[in-house]
Amino acid sequence: MQTLKSTMENIKQTVVSQSTLIQKQKIEIANLQIKTAEIATLKTKLQQQTIKIANLQIQTGEIATLKTKLQQQTTELANLQITKSAEIANLQTKSQQGEKAQMDLKTKLQKIISSPTGSIYTQWGRKTCTRNGTELVYTGISGGGFMGNKGRSATPVCVPHDPDLGPISSTNGYSTMYGMEYNDAAFGNNNFDKDVPCAVCMAIHRTSIMMVPGKLSCYKGWTTEYQGILASGHHADAGASSYICVDHSPEVLEGGVQDENGYTLFPVKAYCGSLKCPPYVQNSIFHCVVCTK
Repeated sequence: MQTLKSTMENIKQTVVSQSTLIQKQKIEIANLQIKTAEIATLKTKLQQQTIKIANLQIQTGEIATLKTKLQQQTTELANLQITKSAEIANLQTKSQQGEKAQMDLKTKLQKIISSPTGSIYTQWGRKTCTRNGTELVYTGISGGGFMGNKGRSATPVCVPHDPDLGPISSTNGYSTMYGMEYNDAAFGNNNFDKDVPCAVCMAIHRTSIMMVPGKLSCYKGWTTEYQGILASGHHADAGASSYICVDHSPEVLEGGVQDENGYTLFPVKAYCGSLKCPPYVQNSIFHCVVCTK
């Protein structure tokens, strides 16, 4: 009996020990469950952080790509700046050259404007140019071929008083230069057989010149240089001649009073028929006017 009690007591103690142990184990299991929940939470946080890290890695790659592009664009910008700077420098050089060329043109234009330029004409029968604003190039002697020579030049010329003479020639092949004479009272009663002077004139800043036969005034827009009598060689002369305008107030060359013929001048008269009359009148002397523009 005593043994049974002892056994029962041992069993009770064992049960108590087992209960205590079970309580401890329950507590440990509860703690483990808490730990498991914490681990799950940490796992979730770890997964989230992993995702963030992955996203950051992606963003880092994008940043690296953007950095590369930025470097490329920076390089391109630097090259563009170098190119544009060179182009700007080139344009500045061209602009300076253009400005210099423009200044040179202005200088040349100013020289042209300030320099006497214009049209040249001969004022027959005068020693000087009579119109104001006209420059005398030189004064000379009216000359041409002999009236009876068939091969003479039809065009008279104004030869200077200071010639640069050529060599003496003894050949038979030649043309001739004679002086010009007034051969009609239309040029002045005291001028018959006297030698004709001439003046080569420059009409300043004029670009066009013409001689108008049959007129004493120029047409609208033209300026009168001088008025005169239309003259040429005699109609029966063997040598050809040209129409020239001899000044209305003709002068003569000193000492040239001998009747030596040469290139003789006669006034031009109207001859009706193929020349319509009116407006022209038979035997009327032609006036003339030299005009510039």
